[in-house]
Amino acid sequence: MLRVAGKLTDDWAKFVPAKADFPTSPTPSRKSSGLVCNPLAENIKSFMVGTADLSPSVNLMWKGKVDFQHPGLKTSCGINGDYSGRYIHWGIREHAMASISNGLAAFNKGTIVPVTSSFFMFYIYAAPGIRMGALQGLQQIHIATHDSIGIGEDGPTHQPIAMASLYRAMPNILYIRPADSEETAGAYIAALAATSTPTIISLSRQNLEQYPQYSSREGVQKGAYVFIEKEEADVALIGVGAEMVFAVKTASLLESEFGLRVRVISFPCQRLFDQQSLEYKRQVLRYRSHTPRVVIEAYAVNGWERYADSGYSMSSFGHSLPGADAYKYFGFDEKVIAPKVSELVQDVKENGINTLRGEFRDLNVRSH
Repeated sequence: MLRVAGKLTDDWAKFVPAKADFPTSPTPSRKSSGLVCNPLAENIKSFMVGTADLSPSVNLMWKGKVDFQHPGLKTSCGINGDYSGRYIHWGIREHAMASISNGLAAFNKGTIVPVTSSFFMFYIYAAPGIRMGALQGLQQIHIATHDSIGIGEDGPTHQPIAMASLYRAMPNILYIRPADSEETAGAYIAALAATSTPTIISLSRQNLEQYPQYSSREGVQKGAYVFIEKEEADVALIGVGAEMVFAVKTASLLESEFGLRVRVISFPCQRLFDQQSLEYKRQVLRYRSHTPRVVIEAYAVNGWERYADSGYSMSSFGHSLPGADAYKYFGFDEKVIAPKVSELVQDVKENGINTLRGEFRDLNVRSH
C-alpha cells in the first residue's frame, strides 16, 4: 500500500550503512555508492536500477537482483530475467535511459524511484532527459561515475571538466559530489528526501581517502559544512569530491611550512547549501570575515565566485595520463598549491580583503 501511495517505509534509513561500517582504507566513491545503493535496492521495491552498458563499472548489482527483460530471451552472456526484474540493461543509450526514467518516475509519483548509471561524461547525452525530469519535478537518482581527471588514460574525451557547471546551473537538480563513503551515504539520503527533484551523485573511479573523523552525512544534506575548524584562520580551503584530498594536504602543508591557520570546508552540493538559512551560510563561509576562501576542484571554476574569492581549478580539457600523473600534470599537488595560496594570503594581509572583492582569482592559470 505504501508503494501505491508513492511513499517509502518509515524505517528505510536503516538500510543505509552506518559510518562505522564503511572501509577506512582508500576507496573509490563508485564502490562506496554500491555499498549504499545495493542494500537500498535489495530491500526497497520502489527502486528500479539500470545502467548504460556499464554494470561492472558502476557497482550497482545487488545480491539476488533479477534483470528486467522478456523471460524467453536467453543471452550468450548469461543475462536472463523476466518482467518482475528491477535491473535494466539500457545499453549505450543514455538519452533513452534518462527519458524513459522520466516516464517511470511520472507514473504515480513515488511508486518507482528510477536509478540510472553511467560515466559522468556520458550524461551529456542524457542532459535533455534529465532537464525534462527537473522541469516536471520528478524524483530520480543518476549515478555518474568516473567523474574526474583521475580516471586515467581514457583522457580528455572522458574527463568531464565542464559537466558539473552545467548541472549545478540547471534549475531543480541536486548535483552532489561526495568526498568519501560517509558523504556518499549523505548524498543518497538527500536524494531520497528530494521527492520532486532529480539528483546526480558524482563519483570517482579512483581510490579516495576516507575521513571518518571529519566527514558527515548530515553535513552533506546542508550542501556544505566545516570539515576542519580553525579559529582565527588565515585562509579557508573549500574541498570538493575527489579533490578533497588536495584541500586537506594543502591545509596541513600551509600550517607546517608556512605558519598559516587553515579552515577546510567540504562543499558537495551548491543547491542544498543555497537552501540553508543565512545564519548557517555565514557560519560556514564567514562572509564578513577577513579570511579569503579558495576552492580546489579539477573542474571549470564557473559558479564558485558566489562562494569563494579564488579558485584552483581547470581552464582546459584534460589529458591522457595515469590518474595520479594527470593530477600532477595540471598542478594538483599540495606542494604546488600551497605556495600560491600563501601568496594570496600575504596579499590580503598587506592590502586587506577588499583587494579581492569583485576580483575572483584563478590560481591555476595555464597557457594552452
